[in-house]
Amino acid sequence: MYRIRRITNQEGYTLLESIFQVMIFALFAQLFSLFFYWKGPIERQYTDHSAIAWEMFAADFQAELTTIQSLEVHQNGDGIHFRTDRGLIAIEQRNHVIRKSIDGLGHVPFLTNISSVQFSLHHPLLVVYVTMQDGTRKERDFIIGDYSR
Repeated sequence: MYRIRRITNQEGYTLLESIFQVMIFALFAQLFSLFFYWKGPIERQYTDHSAIAWEMFAADFQAELTTIQSLEVHQNGDGIHFRTDRGLIAIEQRNHVIRKSIDGLGHVPFLTNISSVQFSLHHPLLVVYVTMQDGTRKERDFIIGDYSR
């Protein structure tokens, strides 16, 4: 025969606890959906790797032009030389890369996968025209800082 036991002190799952857990789940579900709502436009904006490389080039190049003492654009416009406290800096195209060298030493790649580059000086702006290997054209004006002609 079966004996029925009577348990008097049961600590079970209450309605208040279940409501609290449903509220926490609803909060995390909203945060999860907001993340994907935010992630979509960001992925669409930054899936073009050449655009990211171009923006990084623009930021680095503008930083180089902030404290120059003199500037010279090559006659054919494919490169520039300028003097800073660090020495004579040359930025020019070699093969499919825009490279930087300081006092003729080292070659730091600034931008890759380019077909052509053209530098044009319109004081106080330096305009850079770049044609990428995929045929896209990019143009940016850079402010020349502390440059006296």
